[in-house]
Amino acid sequence: MPESERIVQVLEELLKEVQLLTVSTKVAALDKFESEYLSTSLKRQMYEAFDGERTLQKISSDLNCKINTLQIFVQKLVENDLVDVRTDGKSRIISKSISKIAIYYARQTLEQRNIQSEE
Repeated sequence: MPESERIVQVLEELLKEVQLLTVSTKVAALDKFESEYLSTSLKRQMYEAFDGERTLQKISSDLNCKINTLQIFVQKLVENDLVDVRTDGKSRIISKSISKIAIYYARQTLEQRNIQSEE
């Protein structure tokens, strides 16, 4: 086997291992996120609508909810860096990001541990 193919094979195996190691972390983070941020049916619907394609105006219309309600929810998620945001003209388009959610809760855990170790 040529060396370049062997390198690719090793990298693919490493990627699989990293993905396996992060699954439990992501699942735990998603559980926390759901309990803290998706506490109502409307919030769950709004979050599920973040498909990276529809504008907030379109999501508001599709869900038959007030745009202001959606904007407040989105702002809280954006402030905590829990979603991906892109703009299309003046419109914001939101995408779900499991990685950002996992990082958010990992940082919280580290901060809590640092506080406890300082006491």
